[in-house]
Amino acid sequence: MDAFPATRQSALQRLDEFLSVASRYAAERNHVLPGHPNVSRLSAALRHRLITEAEVVEAAMRQHSFRAVEKFLQEVLWRSYWKGWLEMRPPVWARYRTSADHLVGNIDPDMAAACREVAEGRSRSGVMNHFARELRETGYMHNHARMWWASFWIHHCGLPWELGAQHFFRHLLDADPASNTLSWRWVAGRQTRGKAYLASAQNVRKFCAPEILERAGDVGFDGRASARASVDDEHADVTAAVLPLLSQSVDPRACQQRVALVLHDEDLCLETSPAAGVRPVVILQFIKEERLLPPRAHWLGQARADAARRTREHFRCEVRACSTRAEIAAAGAAEKIERVVMMEPHVGPLRDHLQGLADEPSLRGVGMDHLRRRWDAELLPQANRGFFPFWNKVGRRLEKSGLEGLV
Repeated sequence: MDAFPATRQSALQRLDEFLSVASRYAAERNHVLPGHPNVSRLSAALRHRLITEAEVVEAAMRQHSFRAVEKFLQEVLWRSYWKGWLEMRPPVWARYRTSADHLVGNIDPDMAAACREVAEGRSRSGVMNHFARELRETGYMHNHARMWWASFWIHHCGLPWELGAQHFFRHLLDADPASNTLSWRWVAGRQTRGKAYLASAQNVRKFCAPEILERAGDVGFDGRASARASVDDEHADVTAAVLPLLSQSVDPRACQQRVALVLHDEDLCLETSPAAGVRPVVILQFIKEERLLPPRAHWLGQARADAARRTREHFRCEVRACSTRAEIAAAGAAEKIERVVMMEPHVGPLRDHLQGLADEPSLRGVGMDHLRRRWDAELLPQANRGFFPFWNKVGRRLEKSGLEGLV
């Protein structure tokens, strides 16, 4: 099996294998070992919904008591929390994109060289170099190592957090706009006022496997770095907005109309989604043209092909690839489409690309169903404060009633 499952079947198999040791997750998850046996390695499959958070939670609670796997359930719920937090604060995403683009276009040559040195694994820290190379070669980095590496980038090397976040987003198989952006903000001290994450050599030596330390060499930094002061008001725009209500079922009119179903990278399992009962005349798989780095390109190619096959078999309908809104509109016009159905993308690049689809001239007057899984509809609006108030509500609900009302 692949180290990071890229098909629904292999992801379900990996989940089943991991659950046999899931009760040890709380004690062992922070230890960074070769091959990462202490964690599920399902983050990419979850990011693209080859499997869903609800499926993972349900399987874990079926095999274990709530208390035995509570820490693992929390880690799964962090993904939904970050998504909800950013959904209610889209200016944070827009500001990050603007800032990153400005830095790329106006970066000082010395800083650009320093960014390349750290990103390519040529810094003064042997251990951080090891993780930098692992990321480039595999598209993965253990979560604890991500915190160390981000802290090293920001607080020890003095590099802009936005460029570090952009580097991770380009390389990670599980690159998620919310989790990635907000985690980097948190390490930088921008997410939670007065708090930043400062990695220490002592913590690295405690949790990093001896064989990695021996092979990589010196940790290369001590604990004397301090959080960089925020020079702008990064804590603005954090008041939670009200999430728009999106349907959890297809408009009944879709049963009598000619429907185009859009398949995209944020939900690659439409057969388990609210769109499962649609009978489309065409399925349009939106794949934005972009230069992806080899590990991510290979993984996404497998996942997309698996999704196209399953979608074609479930809906008994042709799947066509589209790379622009105009191509979707043209295909819709050719098929005399009366309605377009898709799972609503979360705040991030995919939503940015698909915004304005209804304004394409050939789709004006065509019905649009933007759907949301019940899990998202129920949980994302609750991410209006910090994670632990969110978890206290959701965790109590899971412990008392399981997934009742969430799927």
